Amino acid sequence: MKKINRREFLRNSGLITLAGFGGIKLGFANSVVNTVKGTSNNGKDLLVYVFLNGGMDGLNFLPPRSGVNYSEYSTVLRPGLHIPNTESLALNGNSEFGFHPLATGMRNLFNANKMAIIHATGLEQSNRSHFVATALMELGIEDQNASLGSGWMTRYFDSSLTTPDNALIPSIVPSYNITDAVLGDLSALIVGSPTEFALDMGHWAWEDAMQATVFDVFSNPTTLEQTVSHQTLLASQVIQGIDWNNYVPENGASYPAGYFGQQLKTIAQLYKENVDLEIAYVPTGGWDTHIGQGTGTTGEFANLVQELSDGLYALYQDLSASYSGKFTIIVQSEFGRRAYENNSNGTDHGYGNPMFVIGDNVNPGFFGQFPGLQANQLFEEEDVNVTTDYRNVVSEVLIKRMQNRFLGYIFPGYDSYSPLGIVNGTDLSPVYNFDYDPIFASGFE
Repeated sequence: MKKINRREFLRNSGLITLAGFGGIKLGFANSVVNTVKGTSNNGKDLLVYVFLNGGMDGLNFLPPRSGVNYSEYSTVLRPGLHIPNTESLALNGNSEFGFHPLATGMRNLFNANKMAIIHATGLEQSNRSHFVATALMELGIEDQNASLGSGWMTRYFDSSLTTPDNALIPSIVPSYNITDAVLGDLSALIVGSPTEFALDMGHWAWEDAMQATVFDVFSNPTTLEQTVSHQTLLASQVIQGIDWNNYVPENGASYPAGYFGQQLKTIAQLYKENVDLEIAYVPTGGWDTHIGQGTGTTGEFANLVQELSDGLYALYQDLSASYSGKFTIIVQSEFGRRAYENNSNGTDHGYGNPMFVIGDNVNPGFFGQFPGLQANQLFEEEDVNVTTDYRNVVSEVLIKRMQNRFLGYIFPGYDSYSPLGIVNGTDLSPVYNFDYDPIFASGFE
């Protein structure tokens, strides 16, 4: 029998608190916005999870700068594709590694003690397939033969004892594509552009009246389908009531032009609207650099690095103005690239890769163990090896910042959490028993 938590029980039984807003008439969107949304973010942290689809080249994003690793990297592995140590960006307190020359924003965050870098992370078992590796990480599993109907974010919310049962928009995927991370979560908001999120049928002049009629139909939900429709309509009205086109970021933050900058800006603006946003999952692609990867400050890879770095720096500046210490950013990819350059001025699919964790509650510096770049240190003599399970990094943030300790439920089969000290917070004892049901863990109050 499937185990569900208090929030899911209420949702599936049609008793979710959103039903209490049934008497509201829509009319113009602004008439609903201030009624249904809260006045604060319920004391919850925001987790922004940036996933770099395509396999980001961690060796050129965070290149060696000294010692035997730099020698191997620059002369043996990548004689034509390496980042010279005269060009990589120096980091405070660490002379072994630096940032790509266009990652100035991320370098600034690290040097301001707002970033942790975790060496050589990834799946426990290597998998060089984009599709399989990405699916495993989004589902939160290691066994590709496992059959699950939910993603890790879905199970996070199902097991959360701190997410409000009537959270309006607890999660968002600002993308035109679905992700398995929210598989099975009917409350996840997936929207490519917030300005396009509306009931779009019939003549525009009938839109307000049509939405009001539909809202009345589902105003007192008694089935799961009606509840989902009701919540979707509420979310739609909130989204439509926000002035997306005239947003002014705080702290002088400047988001990069392009879609990734728009994704991050959408998250910042929505979080500030106090809609109970708790997790934002940001998929961004283009990192599959087999051909013409480029070197230094030119080429496809350099452009991606600058966009990512500038975007993360802007998001940190923007949110820290009013929400200092209330958000954490995780950045990862499904795998790294091959340690050796190929014959097409690019790199092929690899294994181990760095992860980045950003925020005011981050303990800055390097964590994990870099396995080395000599032939006998490489995985199968080709890739950077993995020394830290990526789930260990994510789990520390979930436990210490998001107050969810049900790791065995979120990541089925995972039972080896060992905090690295990446973030500050209460280190709760993990629960691994997959059958553990938190529905009665804190009562029905």
